[in-house]
Amino acid sequence: MRDGQQQRGFTLIELLIGMTIGLVILAGIVAMFLSGVNAGRSEASRADRMADLYLASQIMQTELKLARSICWNAAKRHLIYQPLESAQALGACGTVAASNGAFRFEQGKKRICWDRPSENDGCQELIRGIDRFDATQSGGVWTLRLQGSYTDADHKNKSLQVVFKVWPRNR
Repeated sequence: MRDGQQQRGFTLIELLIGMTIGLVILAGIVAMFLSGVNAGRSEASRADRMADLYLASQIMQTELKLARSICWNAAKRHLIYQPLESAQALGACGTVAASNGAFRFEQGKKRICWDRPSENDGCQELIRGIDRFDATQSGGVWTLRLQGSYTDADHKNKSLQVVFKVWPRNR
């Protein structure tokens, strides 16, 4: 170093301030990335739940449209139906005859079981993660409601529901 020239460079304070600013910027970028990942997970969870509800509703609609009659046991949350080829009438809507079918809501397990007509396999899980299953009738038209939930980006449970109408076409 020659006389009269000073050594140039960063001081320790300047380096610390620069590193702090860099860390704040890096933390902001990481926070934005994590927010995007959480939003993507939330949307995927919502889409999966909606697809499950829609598929279950389509299966139920197909079966119930080909029914001679339908009954709803509100106490047990069972929807029992008599298929076209079944000779056994529904009766008191409390039990499922061998050639009839049923969609049974099991609240403890949060699922709907499907007792398929003429198959003595018992409960075949149609959909799980169901919070509510209701049916009402008005003028021969049945309104069914399936309600489930998903976790949003803030890790809160949000509910989704599918409501559809069916009517036995072969009475």
